[in-house]
Amino acid sequence: MRFAVKLTGIRKFVAATLAVVACFMSPASVLADLSLTDSFDSLSISDYYADYSSVNFVTAKGNPIKVYIEGTALGVENTSGTSVKITVFDNNNNVVSTNSNNVSFTIDIADNIKPGVLYYLDMKYTEGDVQSIQELALTRKDSGDLTFVNSTSYDFNVERCSELWTDEQSLSECLEPQNDVECDAPQIVQTAARLTEGLTSDWDKCLAIYTYMTTQFAYDYIQVDDDYYVYQDDAKSLIRRKIAICEGLGNTFVALCRAAGVPAAVSFGIGGDTTELVLADDYINDESPNHAWACVCLDGTWYHVDPTWDGGNSYEGNSFGTGHITYGSSGYNFYLMPLESFSLTHKICDADTRHGIESSGVCGESATYEISRDGTITITGSGKLELPEGLNGFWNVVFDEDCTIDIIGKNCFSDCDIITSVILPDTVTEIRAGAFETCEDLEYIYLPEGLVSIGDGAFDYCDELSYVYIPDSVTSVGEWAFDDCPRAIISKPEGLDINEDNYYVNPYMIIDRE
Repeated sequence: MRFAVKLTGIRKFVAATLAVVACFMSPASVLADLSLTDSFDSLSISDYYADYSSVNFVTAKGNPIKVYIEGTALGVENTSGTSVKITVFDNNNNVVSTNSNNVSFTIDIADNIKPGVLYYLDMKYTEGDVQSIQELALTRKDSGDLTFVNSTSYDFNVERCSELWTDEQSLSECLEPQNDVECDAPQIVQTAARLTEGLTSDWDKCLAIYTYMTTQFAYDYIQVDDDYYVYQDDAKSLIRRKIAICEGLGNTFVALCRAAGVPAAVSFGIGGDTTELVLADDYINDESPNHAWACVCLDGTWYHVDPTWDGGNSYEGNSFGTGHITYGSSGYNFYLMPLESFSLTHKICDADTRHGIESSGVCGESATYEISRDGTITITGSGKLELPEGLNGFWNVVFDEDCTIDIIGKNCFSDCDIITSVILPDTVTEIRAGAFETCEDLEYIYLPEGLVSIGDGAFDYCDELSYVYIPDSVTSVGEWAFDDCPRAIISKPEGLDINEDNYYVNPYMIIDRE
């Protein structure tokens, strides 16, 4: 998903711009919001009491730090000698309690915590040159005991992270090249080897790559506002340019990790601050991604990282080629985060893994789907195809030979960005608005004779699409149907208007057939 470019398309359909803020929000602004949370009236805090009493953090070297609650006490288990400072804030940013040490310790804070009121815990640890501040939310129950408080996305994130498996086969898949994650490209291999030379542990390799990403790359503010240029977000291109938005940063980090032998995956979803994700309903029913990041597996555990929010450099100006880089401070506040902490600022929609979670369900009044371990979705039945929102954990689309689907529903495959080819059944007569929007890896689509209409933005932002044959039976093509498809050669019946004069980025070639 190319979120900044995608936002220009959404703007065509009159959407809000909050998503842009999420993609490039600076670490400082995020951390400020974490401690300056307003009071909440819409949701009950008791509904979000955590069912866990401890959270396992880890340092950049892999040393564990456990933060736990026991009755009215808040404790830190630290056996590595890492310097740890705990600070608890109230809703007005007033410090309720603080303590620091390089050994295990406990503090009794219940007398300073009011029942039913939300507080935040900053856990700051320093290990060598790496300093990180990570967050948890907590409160006091009416019984008097302390409890951690989940964000509204936590349970959702747990379910979506269920595809981050640690068996040998799954981890080996997370070392293989994928579209935009070309870990076998010579320039990626050479850069990874240079960055990790002499390093023997995956922890050290990952840290070296993350530091490189956050200090040497710049966030591309020009791309956010550019309607007329399709940007490359593949690691092979960006390793040279070192200017990208969130997805490109995630792609490059993952490609370098894989080239260095460290399993990793690009992940995407919603980025926000705690005023939107803790005791607020801003994103409870929202699965529309506005941000991308990555996850990495170290010693059999998956951790979340966000090189965009930890990066300090920015690329600003008026155009792709004439901008300038402003250098700023980088950090490690979003590095190797446990899910409990990560969920305060991120809602996870999916990770781009090659495997799929085996599942099945209904996808229309008379249609069903089944997803297999290898990431294939098989569709059966008839009528209109309507995949459930958020169902995108597959890369191979197969229609059963007896399938008689006639309508591909609105936004049906939107954001299914790792599918590469689709052969539609000969019974399909209508493709509705946004059906394949932002399917960035889609290279080929078979449109059957008998197809009558293609809706607005049906293939918008399918920037890998190479050839489309629009059959003679098509009589209607909506606005922006093939906009932002710069590689596409489109063959269409003479006289059929595809409204290309209104496109922001035209196809490579349009052929009129007699």
